[in-house]
Amino acid sequence: MNWDVWAFRLVFLAFVGWFAQQMLFRWRLIAAAPQNFRTDHVAQRTDRFITEVLFQSKVIGARPWVGIAHLGVYYGFVAFGLFTAIEAIRGLGLIDLTRNTPFHVYRLLLVPFSLAVLFGIVALGIRRGIMRPPALGQTVSKESILIAVFIAALMVTFLLTFRIDADSVAGRVNWWVHMVIILTFLGLIPNSKHLHLLLSPFTVFLKSPILGTVENLDFEKEQVGLETVKDLPSKAVLDAITCVECGRCQDNCPAYGTGKLLNPKMLILQNEAALLAGERDKKLVDVYDSGVLWQCTTCGACEQACPVGVEHLPAVIGARRGLVSNGDAPEFLTTTYTNLERRQNIWGLTYDQRAKFVQSAGVEIFDPAKHEYLIWLGCAGAFEADFQKSLRSLFDILRAHGKTFGVLSKEKCTGDLAKRTGNEYIYQELANDNIANLRASGTKKIVTSCPHCLKTIGHDYRMMGYDVETVHSAELVEELTRHVAVEWAERDRVTYHDPCYLGRYAGKHEEPRELLARFGADVTDPVRAHDNPFCCGAGGGLLFEEHESGKRISQERFEQLQATGAGTVVMACPFCSIMLKGAQASAGAEVQMMDLMTYVDGQMKKVGQ
Repeated sequence: MNWDVWAFRLVFLAFVGWFAQQMLFRWRLIAAAPQNFRTDHVAQRTDRFITEVLFQSKVIGARPWVGIAHLGVYYGFVAFGLFTAIEAIRGLGLIDLTRNTPFHVYRLLLVPFSLAVLFGIVALGIRRGIMRPPALGQTVSKESILIAVFIAALMVTFLLTFRIDADSVAGRVNWWVHMVIILTFLGLIPNSKHLHLLLSPFTVFLKSPILGTVENLDFEKEQVGLETVKDLPSKAVLDAITCVECGRCQDNCPAYGTGKLLNPKMLILQNEAALLAGERDKKLVDVYDSGVLWQCTTCGACEQACPVGVEHLPAVIGARRGLVSNGDAPEFLTTTYTNLERRQNIWGLTYDQRAKFVQSAGVEIFDPAKHEYLIWLGCAGAFEADFQKSLRSLFDILRAHGKTFGVLSKEKCTGDLAKRTGNEYIYQELANDNIANLRASGTKKIVTSCPHCLKTIGHDYRMMGYDVETVHSAELVEELTRHVAVEWAERDRVTYHDPCYLGRYAGKHEEPRELLARFGADVTDPVRAHDNPFCCGAGGGLLFEEHESGKRISQERFEQLQATGAGTVVMACPFCSIMLKGAQASAGAEVQMMDLMTYVDGQMKKVGQ
């Protein structure tokens, strides 16, 4: 056995040992974390794995050219896996499979993959090292450039095997260069963003199938949320060491985009830094930049944009829970929490006002023997005079189609605001009371015009054992009016604002547009729309926040809508309506602001529907 076999064995063991030591350290961080990984909804998780990992849908969808370059590198690495293994086995002196015909055919088939990798890594290297988009940070990572050079060198040394005799001195040198680069790359991976090559398939599969899933706290186990680094659950730890630092979450975050301190990418990287530094007892409030936890609107843009399955919202809301449990909620939420505790609604108003609206609108108390739907009014529908106009329109539409419906004699806030701001105790109190009332009502289908209520009742309550069909009014009315076929002499030019909790969370972005088109509107979309809208700024409890820094999110969104040139802005969420109408008033713009149900009802009445 020649000397280079023994030399390669020593080099191989040294680098593999280096890699194993680093990975073992990270595995211990994950193993020490509370809460095991969830693997329910296997079919949904598998479907996402196929689309997002195998077909790189998120990488390509958001940034097509970058995505295609990345796709070339990704499939190149997959294709070269067996080649690397065969060469390593030969180098260790175990068995030589490089002399047979199948290997030569396989090696020839690798040529287009090697060219794709070369193209991709050069393009990505230029982008990262020269073009330098803001999302990648201000400084060039020398490690990233080095690894890009390594990958390019691997492809070059592979292609040289077609020009150099493998048994010649030049051939042996080329082989050694190729293998040492691979082993060095292996050793560098754990301490670089390239660890996502190994871990991202797991983070994508383990990510919750439903956006913004935040597990309930178990008060019997004295759970209070995330207070210190050691409280981070296993998925959050895995996310921290998987983050690819691409900045997609940063680019899509409305808080960061309007000059706030919050940067979702930095939250994850700060988790990673604290974990790797062994700062398990460090408080999360000291890990993150001051105040950023309360700048998150929980719009979900960060999670949705992430190509490697990182979940930001459970970390943000979990840390908020830790603060609230210690009495450290921001001042602007104190009054709201008091309102929820005393009056069971976010406004702190008495229920006689809700009763007056129900009576004046001619709505009956729900009876399963008489009514098909239970209409959930929500805090806005029950007490906010402007949004009540929208509900009256919904009632008229349902009556026009012969549908029967009723409301609960008394409903409490779903607890959405309490849950998103970390006050789990108030949330569970409200949720348990509502669930008891809903079960007693015997309803089979709940209709709501509030996307936040839709999320809370339709998803969060399911995690508390209550499962009932819950739909947004836009979805229901779109279904009821599919028979309508009207030729409109004049069509309105409108723009539609997708609420985050309807377009992104619920995936209901086409139904409102179908309705508008059906009833005489030509829709011009703003710069961010459909399943990736720009937030209005109200979510996550920020409806009640006094403006602190940067540009108002609502102002930015209104300007995006105004830039379409449409004379009417249509909305489908009470909180979006409040925020965007406020932004319109501040701007003094002559743009008509209208709720979706109000628009549809008005158009139906024009044509006698």
